[in-house]
Amino acid sequence: MLHARDAEIDAEQVSGQPSAWRDMYRVMRCPGSPCRLESQYCRQDPVGKKHYRLRTHHLRKLVRYVEQEGGVIECHDDVPDNIRELLYAEEQQRLKQRQKVPGHPASGSPFPININVLPTPPPRSMAISPPAAAEPPALNSSPPSSSINVPGPLEVAVENYAAWQLSRVNTESFKDNIIKARGIALNNCLDLKQIYQDQDPGFFIKQGVKLGAARRFVTEINDWVQEMQS
Repeated sequence: MLHARDAEIDAEQVSGQPSAWRDMYRVMRCPGSPCRLESQYCRQDPVGKKHYRLRTHHLRKLVRYVEQEGGVIECHDDVPDNIRELLYAEEQQRLKQRQKVPGHPASGSPFPININVLPTPPPRSMAISPPAAAEPPALNSSPPSSSINVPGPLEVAVENYAAWQLSRVNTESFKDNIIKARGIALNNCLDLKQIYQDQDPGFFIKQGVKLGAARRFVTEINDWVQEMQS
């Protein structure tokens, strides 16, 4: 990467045009706290404020985006969607790998994720009655019988869960709606436990999230917790 940067700066001196590498180093330099990546360059999410480490291949893609595609990057929020999704997917993969190594909990959490299942009430005798007419399913489901406990910073858990959802889809429409649901949750200070207990995809649908994406975002939290445990 240093050779590429030196070549760009040499070309700048000849042509009088600014070096894309130099500008990229300036813009994407880590802004500081609360970064814990010990990295000189990173991308800070403007909503959750989480930092994502920028490695050589990320910076090269950003420079190519500016030089070959005519993109403009003047701040962290200008990073194009395809590179953001790459960062989310790599972060999710890193968390899954850390979960599989003993003694390395994910995302700075010193405690394992626990799922507390409430005891099942004893069966009651019921009178036999004629079957009721089937009713259409409601968007607001009843609260789940089990609760989840996700330790660590609440907004970081939302970011990691959204990254997991993004890693499971390919189309831009699916990705856009997952990112939108993540932003709605963070802007309303909703954590995963609250979303899981409310079971209310209608809240996200009213704010523009498509039906399927909203349902998955609400109902699959427990699936993510169990996968992080395995």
